[in-house]
Amino acid sequence: MKKLLLLAVLCALLLLSACSSNTAEPAAPTAEPDPTVRITLADGTATASGGGARVDGNIITIASGGEYVLSGTLDDGQIVIDTGDEAMNVYLTLDVASVTNRTGAALWVKQAKNVHLILAAGAKNLFVSGTEADLAAFDGTQTGAAVFAEDDLTIEGEGELEVRGYINNGIACKDDLKLKSGSVQILAAGNGFRGSESVEIKGGELSIVAGNDGVKSSSAAKEGKGYIEISGGTVMVEAQGDGIAAETVLTVSGGTVTVEAQGDGEGQSSHALKARTSVEISEGMLSVTSVEDAISCDGSVLISGGVLSISTKGDGVQAGEKGSGAGDITISGGKLSIHAMRRGLNARGSFVIDGGTVLAYIGSTKQTAPGGSAACLFTAFPGAAGERLLLNGEELVPESERAFQMVLYSGTLEHGASYQLSNGIKTIGVTVG
Repeated sequence: MKKLLLLAVLCALLLLSACSSNTAEPAAPTAEPDPTVRITLADGTATASGGGARVDGNIITIASGGEYVLSGTLDDGQIVIDTGDEAMNVYLTLDVASVTNRTGAALWVKQAKNVHLILAAGAKNLFVSGTEADLAAFDGTQTGAAVFAEDDLTIEGEGELEVRGYINNGIACKDDLKLKSGSVQILAAGNGFRGSESVEIKGGELSIVAGNDGVKSSSAAKEGKGYIEISGGTVMVEAQGDGIAAETVLTVSGGTVTVEAQGDGEGQSSHALKARTSVEISEGMLSVTSVEDAISCDGSVLISGGVLSISTKGDGVQAGEKGSGAGDITISGGKLSIHAMRRGLNARGSFVIDGGTVLAYIGSTKQTAPGGSAACLFTAFPGAAGERLLLNGEELVPESERAFQMVLYSGTLEHGASYQLSNGIKTIGVTVG
């Protein structure tokens, strides 16, 4: 009997041991819920897939921070971002979204911390304010923008965004406006791409046709603000006002910039590049055209690199306010070609060339000679548009785009050396100082 009892106990222990050695299979991981709120636009039937956004007819309001995806079409409606007093970051991906508002902004950032507009790869998006009739009737008194942000706005991604600001501006931001990547095309009755406190263009493609200024900053109320920085990407501007205008400092340190300021300067300023404090160019490819002075600054202009082509009926580069006796032009590097009906470089302070290559065809005999350490050829030599000049038999590039009275050249020259300057018909001898 005892043996039977012992055998039963042993069997039970063996059974228990076998059960405990079979480790339970781990439960399959539960998929994390997608935090992205998807907003699908349709006139009268727009929907939002989760919290943070609400739909009221054709007004869609994003009321909380987070990630959102916008797609679909509103023929007459508005997207509002308003996170209230607790300002939060909003990441809004545009994935084939089209919004038209006939009387105001298609996208209004009313309250947020930072808003990132992300252009989905391969997606074409459209924001429109007003109608073509508003563009035809524009007289400068209308206000508003197709995209209007009262807080910081950053645009990035691999898709496209077309903006039509028929009422006034294209994209306008009261704080800091940035373009990091993506393709943005703007048609605006007023300003094209305006960040009141600053504009930064780091990459992407920005194309603007504007009835007033193309790229603009307008407020220096905060210390260090009012600047425009272009460090990469491609910028193309056609403007009836100023092409690119900074309230304080305009810096170009990379990218490709093409500006045509098409206004005549009567009733509104129309310079290609303009700044109050300074213009600083260190890298990049720039081609600028204007009727008024092409590069205009109340302060100083500093060029240390880059390739610049300037064509204007005014001065090529102008620094300093009239009668101030201040405003310097300093060239220490880069490659400049200037075609100016007036002075090529007009500094109301000092004008210095310390390096780089400069070829200026100058329409005015009032041009002053530069100072600085670089050897310069500066002489009267009248010529016609399309002429190619030869220096000791070597062709100077490019040819002149306009008739000229004087020539300024600084490049591979030696102090005290004599050179022959010719247009193939007449030749003069010049000794470089």
